[in-house]
Amino acid sequence: MTQSPPGQRRVDASMSLLNNLMAHPLDEGYAVAARSRPSQGGRPNKSRHRVLLVIALVVLGFLLAVAASQNYRSAPAAEKERNELISRVEQADSRLNDLRDQQTSLADEVRGLQASGLSNSSSGTALQQKLDDLELQAGAVAVTGPGLKAVVDDAKNADKEGRLLDVDLQQLVNGLWTAGAEAISVNGHRLTSLTAIRGAGTAITVDYSSLTPPYTVLAIGDTATMPARFAQSSGGQWVQYLVSNFDVRMTITTEDSLLVPADATIALRHAKVGGPK
Repeated sequence: MTQSPPGQRRVDASMSLLNNLMAHPLDEGYAVAARSRPSQGGRPNKSRHRVLLVIALVVLGFLLAVAASQNYRSAPAAEKERNELISRVEQADSRLNDLRDQQTSLADEVRGLQASGLSNSSSGTALQQKLDDLELQAGAVAVTGPGLKAVVDDAKNADKEGRLLDVDLQQLVNGLWTAGAEAISVNGHRLTSLTAIRGAGTAITVDYSSLTPPYTVLAIGDTATMPARFAQSSGGQWVQYLVSNFDVRMTITTEDSLLVPADATIALRHAKVGGPK
């Protein structure tokens, strides 16, 4: 057996390699990867996604249509319930006002009987005078007399800064007390040592009743000294600052006769037996 020379073997190996490349131009790894891919080039996945999207949109449209139909059907019932609730609130307010009027009438009757019983002696007269002073301080009786009338309101086209707050009304009232007011009311609500002026959202409440601007503040007292003393008080300066810098509106006038009503919410909290035991 004869052997080819080394140079011939190298030529044969090169020719074999060239023939293999011509017969198999792609690497085996590429062929395996090509066989593992879908035959449609991913088109079934895209079609499936489109179908799912259409189904989701159809279901969403159906749910929106059902919700709109339910809202349309329930609208009359909701409006009816709202009107009934408003009517009940108005009836309750009317009933409350009637009860307060009745309370005031009974209190006046009791006060008259009390005065007639105490007027039979000098000691009774002195006791009645003391009771009158205490009722005035407690806000249990209405008060009439000269005083100041202050009307304060939000700025025109008020934004957040031009709107009156509960603290502003508190400062105004405290300034009037400092100026020597004997009795004060805000929009018809008598102020006492137990009265709260607070904020509830965008509203101001006095004795837990929501008020709307403008706020009319009546203060009974000496009209000769109250205006100047109020202007010099911290409350008066506070309100004047609001007027000058935030366009809050305020007018103050002196009146010859004002009526400050009694506190309709006042109630007896403590009592004790007087006189010898």
